[in-house]
Amino acid sequence: MSTAYLFAALTLIALMLIFKVKKIGAIFSTYVSGMEKMVNVVIILVLAWSLGALLAEMGTANFIVEALQGNIPGFLVPALIFLCAAGMSFATGTSWGTFAVMIPLAIPIAIGLDAPMLFCIGAVLSGGIFGDHCSPISDSTILAATGAGSDHIDHVKTQIPYAITNGTIVFVMFIFAGLTASPFTVVIGVVVMIVTFMAIARLTRNRDHALEAAREVRVA
Repeated sequence: MSTAYLFAALTLIALMLIFKVKKIGAIFSTYVSGMEKMVNVVIILVLAWSLGALLAEMGTANFIVEALQGNIPGFLVPALIFLCAAGMSFATGTSWGTFAVMIPLAIPIAIGLDAPMLFCIGAVLSGGIFGDHCSPISDSTILAATGAGSDHIDHVKTQIPYAITNGTIVFVMFIFAGLTASPFTVVIGVVVMIVTFMAIARLTRNRDHALEAAREVRVA
């Protein structure tokens, strides 16, 4: 990833010089400014990796497996991992940090509780992205609001209903995946999301039409 970022930056610098977008001094200042914004992300990742290594050394995964074995059915494990990853990502504002901590825990838990491995890993990735997308302290949320020129909190408020709708569907799909271990769960989930949002859009249009009709009656 570091190599990819470096070569991407060098390519952009070369393109900006070729097309004379900015002078070398302004380009370097932009590059340094971008690096400054990434320092917090790097620190979070380093701390997350350190915490992940510490949890592995302490045998946290084995402890969790022993505590849950016989108490939690295996088919619920992906859904529970999804919730844990979402909560951690929402609280910390970083999906990558969540991945670093949760994946070393999710894999042995999946093995110990006889849960579908790929779905457990997918639950970590999905939960981390879901929580990060909803978190008001996430760098991606802040940058998205800044790039769109909207108020930060307004952006969070408007995106959460859509994210929670998708998150609820995904949670149910992880339960279904735990029961069936079928790769077609992804297809079913996408279809359910499309149908759900089409239904919401239709209900919203009908509501708007009803409000407009009521307003016209009052004016008349």
